[in-house]
This record gives sequence, C-alpha cells and structure tokens, in this order.
Amino acid sequence: MKSLLVKSVIIITLSSLVFGQGSRMGTSSSSQLQIVQNARHLSGGGAAASAAGLDAVYWNPAGLAMSSDNVEAMFSNRTYIADISTNYFGIGSNFGNLGKLALTVRTFNVGDIDETTVYQPDGTGRVFTPSMFVVGGSVSKRLSDRTSVGATVNWLSESFGRVSASGLSVDVGVQYKSFMDCENLDVGFAIRNFGQPITYGGEGLGVQAEAADSDRPQEYYKADAASFDLPFTMDMSANYSLAGLNLGLTYTSNYYATDEVRLLGSYDVGELASVRAGFQTSMEAKDDESVDWEYKNPFDGVSFGGSLNLQTFIGMGLTVDYAFMPAEYFDTNQVISVRVAF
Repeated sequence: MKSLLVKSVIIITLSSLVFGQGSRMGTSSSSQLQIVQNARHLSGGGAAASAAGLDAVYWNPAGLAMSSDNVEAMFSNRTYIADISTNYFGIGSNFGNLGKLALTVRTFNVGDIDETTVYQPDGTGRVFTPSMFVVGGSVSKRLSDRTSVGATVNWLSESFGRVSASGLSVDVGVQYKSFMDCENLDVGFAIRNFGQPITYGGEGLGVQAEAADSDRPQEYYKADAASFDLPFTMDMSANYSLAGLNLGLTYTSNYYATDEVRLLGSYDVGELASVRAGFQTSMEAKDDESVDWEYKNPFDGVSFGGSLNLQTFIGMGLTVDYAFMPAEYFDTNQVISVRVAF
C-alpha cells in the first residue's frame, strides 16, 4: 500500500507538471469556490501537504484527520474585492473508526445592486441583493500514522432577482507524511471543485417578445441560459519543516485559468506564535500570436500573516490567525480567523 501510494503521487505530480498548460483561459461558474476562507496558509504554498484540521478542509480534506484535536471549531471573516465580504464557520469532530467529520458554511455579502434593463440602462429605481452560500460536509480518515485521505461534498446556491442556480462540487485528496522516509518532508495532492456544470433558471429568464414570421401576439418566452463548468483545479504540494522553519511549495493546475505557483515560509516561535510570508505567481497567459494582450492575476504577489496561540494565557485552545493579501486592482484583502480546539 505504501509503495503504491508513493508511486501514484510521483506519477500524478510529474504528469501534471508535464501536461500543465499555463496559457489555458476560459469562463467557469461559481468562482466563489476559489475564495480562500482561512488565514493560516496565506497564498497556499504547501497547504495541500501540511494543512491540518479545519484549516485543511479548503486546501485538502485529507488533512482534516491529521489534527490531534477531538473537537475543533473555526470562524473567519475576509474583506474581499469590490466591497464584498465573506464569512466562514466550520466545526469538526473525531468519530472513532469512521474518521473525522466536519461541517462548514460559507456566506458571501455582495450588497445591493441597482437594477438596469436594455430600455433603462441608468436604472429602474429597484435594487436586488445577490445571495450566495456554500455548505460542505467533509470526511477524512488516517490509513496509517503517515497517510490520510479525505473528501468534501459542497452544496452551492446562487440567486439574484428571480433567477437562481444550485449544484454540487466534490473535493478529494491525500496527504503523506515523511515522504520517501524523509522525516521532515510532507506531500499532498488534491482535486477540487469537481462536478456537473451549473445552469441558471427561474422566472427572471422570461422575455416578452414577438415570434418572427408569425401573426401571434407578443408573449413571454423563456430564455435558455448557458451552462458553465465549475472551476476545476488540481494541487500538487510539498512542505519541509526543520527547527520551527516551514517551507511550502504548491503547483496549482487550473482548468479554466492560468496555472499558479505558490510559496510559503513560516517560523514558529515555540507553541506561542508564528509569522508567515507567502508568494504567488501565475503562468503567462496569451491568446493567439496575432493578438498582443497580457493577463495579470490580481492576487499574485507577496502576502504576510501570523498566528497567536492564547492557550498559555487563558487555559483553552484558542488561536487567532491573520493574513494580509494583495489585490492588484482592488483594496488589499485582510483575513482574520479564530479557532477553538479541545
């Protein structure tokens, strides 16, 4: 089993690096699935290999079982782009032979948007408030003291005005500690946002029109909305730890965007605190050779953060994490999360 797992990780990693396409671009649905909710891993460098507990649910659900805590809860808030904010709540617990289970909820506050139409481009005087949330259930189990596997099923819902869409996405992953008997080297592989395309429907897609070449009076017709795939990604990750210093590397293959390389360095000050610096860069994106244009991922660049463990001061497992992340064309994102563990 160990030999098969090691070979599988090596083959998958090499294949992804060989066949990865940095110039691939496209349109996908449900981009909220790609918004990082926790602060501990910043850019995501090494996260699929080293994230544990509820921090791992987003990056690699296999890491949920790698936490030594029996019960864990986390809340986070992120100031995102264009006055959008997100909230996250998760709770996980150990269920014996079944492994660890977790329930997570992600909500997104978009705010009010003025309604406009073809005939009233300056607004109708009405407003609507988009609603988006994601509810996830995760299960993770240790196969050995070094290996764990996990999966998450997310139910996502979006609505605005009188149209809405919903669907399911699946994340699966594996973590392996002390890879190839290197005591401080961890690796991880995760597939995220796998599922059926999302299609909008509802009364808001009704259009009043006259049928061409017909004597029929004007009436309402339903416009069929196009379907869009979920933002499917694959993460190949490694993390190396030595004397409180952690160095993480992740290669992310995006099916509908440029591929990304993520780095993270952190230093633990005993069990009291840690400081971190992350870096993300995207592969070059080009159209055909006759068109000269450039794409820049707004989240490329350097990020900073840290954690403070308050257990020494208050006698319970309470940790506060903070992250300061770039956003090229928007205000800088800030994420703060609070974790409680027993």
